[in-house]
Amino acid sequence: MIKKSLLTLGLLIFLAIATVATVLIQPQLLRGLINSSAQRFAGLEVEITDIRSQLAPLRFEIDGINIRNPQWPRPALLSLANITISLTENPFGKEPFWTLNADALSIRVEQNEAGEFNWLSPELIANTSSQNPEPEVDTGLPMLPGDFNFNRIGIKNINLFWRDKTGAERSIYLPKISGERIEAGNGDFYIGLDYQKQHFELSSGITLFDPKSGVLAYTLALKHKDVDLSSEGKLVLSPNLAGSELKFAIDLREAANLASLAGSEVPAIPKIHLASKLAITPNYEFSNIVLKLNKDEIRGAATINANTSALVASLSAKQLDVDQLLPSKPDEATSLPATPATPAQAEEESPIDWQWLADTDLKLDLNIATLKATGWQLDALKSNIAIKENIKISLKADKITELATQREINQFNADIALQALAKTTEAADLALQLNLSQQNLTVKAEGKINVNGIAGTELDIQAEAENSKALWLLAQLPWQEAGAVTINAKLHAQATSYAAKGEASMGKQNAEFDLHFSPAADTQLAELKGSLGLKRIDLAFLNPPSQANATTPAVKPITKGKKLISKDPIDLNALQTLNADISLALDDIDTGYAFIRKANLKPSLQGGVLNLKNTTINFAGGDAKIRLKLDSSKTIPSLALRLSVDAEDYGKLGLDKAAGITNGKGGIRLNINSQGASPHLLAANMNGKLDVKITDLVAQGNALNLIGSDVLSETIDKINPFSERKTSTDIECIAVHFEGKNGKFISDDGIALETAQTKIIGTGNVDLGKEQLLFGVSPIARTGVGINVGAAAGLIRLGGTFSKPKIVADPSGMFTSGLSTGAAIYTGGLSLLAQGLLKRAIYAGSSCDGAIDEIPTVDELPEELLKPPLPATAVNTESEPANQSVAPQN
Repeated sequence: MIKKSLLTLGLLIFLAIATVATVLIQPQLLRGLINSSAQRFAGLEVEITDIRSQLAPLRFEIDGINIRNPQWPRPALLSLANITISLTENPFGKEPFWTLNADALSIRVEQNEAGEFNWLSPELIANTSSQNPEPEVDTGLPMLPGDFNFNRIGIKNINLFWRDKTGAERSIYLPKISGERIEAGNGDFYIGLDYQKQHFELSSGITLFDPKSGVLAYTLALKHKDVDLSSEGKLVLSPNLAGSELKFAIDLREAANLASLAGSEVPAIPKIHLASKLAITPNYEFSNIVLKLNKDEIRGAATINANTSALVASLSAKQLDVDQLLPSKPDEATSLPATPATPAQAEEESPIDWQWLADTDLKLDLNIATLKATGWQLDALKSNIAIKENIKISLKADKITELATQREINQFNADIALQALAKTTEAADLALQLNLSQQNLTVKAEGKINVNGIAGTELDIQAEAENSKALWLLAQLPWQEAGAVTINAKLHAQATSYAAKGEASMGKQNAEFDLHFSPAADTQLAELKGSLGLKRIDLAFLNPPSQANATTPAVKPITKGKKLISKDPIDLNALQTLNADISLALDDIDTGYAFIRKANLKPSLQGGVLNLKNTTINFAGGDAKIRLKLDSSKTIPSLALRLSVDAEDYGKLGLDKAAGITNGKGGIRLNINSQGASPHLLAANMNGKLDVKITDLVAQGNALNLIGSDVLSETIDKINPFSERKTSTDIECIAVHFEGKNGKFISDDGIALETAQTKIIGTGNVDLGKEQLLFGVSPIARTGVGINVGAAAGLIRLGGTFSKPKIVADPSGMFTSGLSTGAAIYTGGLSLLAQGLLKRAIYAGSSCDGAIDEIPTVDELPEELLKPPLPATAVNTESEPANQSVAPQN
């Protein structure tokens, strides 16, 4: 169509000029002839406003040409305000013989719904189709003229209009088109273009270097607000351009204006400079390639085979910072959160056509001294990429550094092979072979991968490390060496499920796993099922090296007066997003506190309810039975826990390292339930019962330190006036009995601690919600304290808060006014009557005798000693006088 349109335009202009040239004296006489000829041949109307001519030099001046197609809804095709043609020499000579100047040229091209063009009238189509021109013979070598046949061409104010069959219109404005012959065989050309409010300038120079051989030299320059393009060289106009040599350079400052021409937006780009030399041999050989991206520079060379299109390239750079080249991320504070994909969206994937692999032949060598990308730095990076039916990538780096943490990966090597499973694939797309090494770590992976989804991915993974410390350094974990590491796993992913099965070992430690996970979909929760087995695990490697030989872990001291139980809500939302059934088998697990010989746990999570049915855990020093239910599906979460521990050696159950306690046998039973959304509410609403009877304990120092605070150790020091500073204390019996409701737990004659020298008995209560305690405790000397003092005792009242306990008062009044417990005893201030009342306080049996929930009674002690009055509030307790004097009772 375009060829016919140009032919039509050329014929009409040539007809007008040729006819005018024949009648130089009276050109006006031909206006009607031109119009009638145009109508007869092309079915178009040609109107010439005025024609003038001159003889010296021969010149024609035409004022106004209008060409119309009367059969078209918008008949206007071409209009020209004025044109001047001068003949400076004999047209049949060797010298340039004409010049042309024109102004206000307007050309309109349209297409109707049927695809017909406004320039092609039925008459023109009939006349051109009836002719049978002889086919052109291609000689292979174009014959260029020896010189240009014009001196100067200049056309100003050109408007081109285009309307497609949908009715959309576009226009292009060319302020100027010019061409000028400089000398024989040498000319300069210029085109100015305005399109969608953007200005382009194209200038070039052509030298007819060897016209008979079709060789010319050229210069070319394109200027735009966003980009500058320049090129120069020698063109051999043979069919394959063999022998041509040229240079080119592109400077791209930005792309926003160019992108707007296509109606799109692009992010900010770096400043780009690309330059190279091209020699056509007939292969396309690019040399001296220079690519500058801001301040980074890449150099190299490339060759494209003219027959096979195979590309061989080599690129190198001293430094390349990819992070500086990428567009900056939007401010997280102002950017809108991304809408998560629904399961249906996540499953959608398009087929992939791998035909391009068969059509591609690429070999690329990269050598970059320093590469920075996405927060990482690669030093001495070398990569070989080959694509020919398959994809093979080799990657080496002397060092890889994570810039934020300065984590280092040394001597990194990776070989990747990818092969398309079919010409067009869905689900699994590529067969993968991966070999990766990093110092003493090797990873191998083989299988199928889905590059635009997950369905069909199947991988066998093998990983080995000579020692585990290298892995900890890589992960920046302060753990200890634990032996060589091996991992063998099979990963399988479908559209709606994932599976992982295998085993891992570290030294003598071993883990086996078989897990299946299904993501949430529609109204169904995510599901996790499977089994996990752990054998010969020693968690000591998790301790930092500085704590490897520590026998007792450091305990953070409690700030005086601070609440110990948090009021922050417990986040249980995760329990409502997953259903799980897991089988966990433990064999010979050293937790660092206790040694678990065997345990089989089967926790389940359904609808936000976590259940652990009756489970027995066999420790080195005893057995523990546990049952747990945590219901997060309710408005207020609830907890139910039942725990019993029967041991022959509580030290082996973890008390040795946790509290410095060795030996000990007996039982602990705990049965509690509660509800609440925070630890504080769970404590305040707790109901339950605690029974403890343990004998034959050995504690480091003078007292127990079960919770790492001063609550118990300081209290026992204060109420035991006969204690001596020792490296250890033998404890014959500890008996504790508490029962409570709504966070208030009471012990009625249910606290006892017995050593060979001292017996401490007590009663009292603990308010978990308020974190307050109040006990009445009587220390009673057994042996080694002298005549008439061994049976002495007195009531000590312990009150305050969990973080700040203290001796608050002596309501029994058994001691001399103003004297402390120790001072009264050592000065003989205790009355004989008091001695008589308390001499039976050490009853015949031990507090640890009988069943675990049996509490022995002491009838001989007075009621006010066994059950001291409890103040209403802690404030009243603390406001009572430190000493009260009460007359001895008969």
